[in-house]
Amino acid sequence: MHIDRRLLGWGLFLIIVGAIPLLVRGGYLDEGLVRGWPSLWPLLLIGWGIGLVLRKTPGELIGSAISVAVLGAMVGGLIATGFGGFPAFGACGDGEGGTAFSDRTGTLGERGRVGIEFNCGTLNVGAADGSDWSISGTSRDGRAPRIDADGDSVEIAPPDDDDWFGFGEAGSNWDITLPRSPELSLGVTLNAGDGTFDLDGVAIDGISLTLNAGAIDFNLGDATAVGSVSATVNAGSASFDLPAGVESLSMTLNAGSIEVCVPSDTLVRVSWSGALGSNNFDGAGLDKLDDQHWESSGLNPASDTFLDMSISANAGSFDLDLGGACNA
Repeated sequence: MHIDRRLLGWGLFLIIVGAIPLLVRGGYLDEGLVRGWPSLWPLLLIGWGIGLVLRKTPGELIGSAISVAVLGAMVGGLIATGFGGFPAFGACGDGEGGTAFSDRTGTLGERGRVGIEFNCGTLNVGAADGSDWSISGTSRDGRAPRIDADGDSVEIAPPDDDDWFGFGEAGSNWDITLPRSPELSLGVTLNAGDGTFDLDGVAIDGISLTLNAGAIDFNLGDATAVGSVSATVNAGSASFDLPAGVESLSMTLNAGSIEVCVPSDTLVRVSWSGALGSNNFDGAGLDKLDDQHWESSGLNPASDTFLDMSISANAGSFDLDLGGACNA
């Protein structure tokens, strides 16, 4: 058997990344210990340095092995415990200590589209009666978000020249209020930040999420309706507390974790794919049809109303909670 050394590092990395969440879930590793592993990042520099000093010698493999093992432990720890921005690296602040920007408000019609793009800091989105939306908050230099609004939609985004890779700089803090009267279609992109959506009493046609290196919680258990949910999570942690009646859920997970909570009487059908991903479908009481499909006992897809879930997880962890609350 011939081993391709060019792929050896990737193989070791993926083995470590996949093993850590499984060991935490099985009780063999303490979650509190694993949570601190992202702070091991200085060892990456040591490994790279050893590799450079000993380049073209047998010792070069030692530096590479250190770097791969540390990076795998860091990513595996993030998958197992969730990821809320870059606290271990100090990439951006949490929005505290910024300068207030001018408040903005507007009105949406009977059906409205809301787009939110947020970089670095803390994003809080709530709901209020009526048809008006509003935003207030702070940024590191007092500049307001870029807003493009008309009667049918509002798009809220960072200023054009915002650089969320500014290490050590204060992040932003946005407080957004969405209206309960119109039915909303919601699109969210969150980069390196923490987001919370408490949308009680809101009717949501659909949610589309892209999460990159951050954490987000959708508290939608008291929403009047949620039609569908689509999400892509990259090195992040997301939770969705959903009401009854959601029909479609499509999620792609890359090096992160997702938790979905639905009422206990929800009928579910799951299609699963990916590599080095873990799930709890057996523990949630679903019947396993094969390695890629699960469904609720007694489900008749031809006549029953059910939640159709399509999940792709690569080095990620997916949890389904029937009857629980994600943020209880």
